[in-house]
Amino acid sequence: MSLRAHLGGLLPDYMVPSAFVRLEALPLTMNGKLDRKALPVPDDDAYARRAYEAPLAGIWAELLGVERVGRHDNFFELGGHSLLAVRLLVRLTEALAVELPLAILFAKPTLAELARESSISLITQEFDSHQLQKLLSSRSLK
Repeated sequence: MSLRAHLGGLLPDYMVPSAFVRLEALPLTMNGKLDRKALPVPDDDAYARRAYEAPLAGIWAELLGVERVGRHDNFFELGGHSLLAVRLLVRLTEALAVELPLAILFAKPTLAELARESSISLITQEFDSHQLQKLLSSRSLK
């Protein structure tokens, strides 16, 4: 179970942090209180990607019967199996118009990995190779 899922079971939604940063020890002031100014800023990887992770997490939660899904949670460790995997991919196609082969879920079973694959698949479905090459080359000129 992820830390976010554990806290989600104990706290109201508004109290569950949007990002987590692992620390060896909390920074303290001279008085032994938490030094909030010395806390590190969460990097981009600490936050959930909203584009595809949020809808995908909702589908996972519904299919797996869990309350919350973290971006590093593994579909199969949360109770997923091959039949649910097929249902997941059908729901993914319905919700996001993304078609992925079943092998992708087995190779990349975490929410973050599957969301990334969904993004890549959607881009490649929308553009042919010539359009992608043109898009990538114009982006590198900036």
